Amino acid sequence: MLINLKKKSSLTEAQITDETIYKSRRQIIKALGLASISTPFAASAGLFDVFKSDSEDAVEFNDRRKVLSTTPNSAYQPDIIRTPEEKVLTYNNFYEFGTDKGAPFKNAQSFKFEPWTLEISGLVNNPFKMSHDDLLKNFPLEDRLYRFRCVEAWSMNIPWVGFPLAALIKKADPLGSARYVVFETLYDPEQMPGQKNPYVGGGIDYPYVEPKT
Repeated sequence: MLINLKKKSSLTEAQITDETIYKSRRQIIKALGLASISTPFAASAGLFDVFKSDSEDAVEFNDRRKVLSTTPNSAYQPDIIRTPEEKVLTYNNFYEFGTDKGAPFKNAQSFKFEPWTLEISGLVNNPFKMSHDDLLKNFPLEDRLYRFRCVEAWSMNIPWVGFPLAALIKKADPLGSARYVVFETLYDPEQMPGQKNPYVGGGIDYPYVEPKT
């Protein structure tokens, strides 16, 4: 008999919180009598409506993004409203640049992302280093649309461009003795004020390593 065991992380579309529920979260909290204790979250989530785009919300920034050749992945193109770009750009959690939601947008304006190198090492048959341009040349890019639901009670529907991590791992060709994939962030405190000051960076030890070894 064949038994199909699903991973705990696997979710069906039916298990995803309905949009009408998370949009009306404030009414639900109020009805439960939790309005007073939810104030910190409401203050964070209520800065703006992430699905609304007004001329007053327009932002100006040093746009250095490149036009990339991508292929939409049909399995990740749900029929949902995309969050306006200015909301996605200006409301983020990247503690390397600061704990305030607007800190990454503000503090990354002059960030130097070239030269930039990814290094793969450890228990692999094929350790290697690749520049940003080499990654784009070696791995076909996909366009995917993901629902992002934050525990702070705010949400966004965001398009992402990239390639599957599995493709990178396959190129590295891990040894049979390898058990984990460990990620270590870039460490550049001169460009990232959150890495220079633990109070600005959320009290995190940088470079950040996950999982801890």
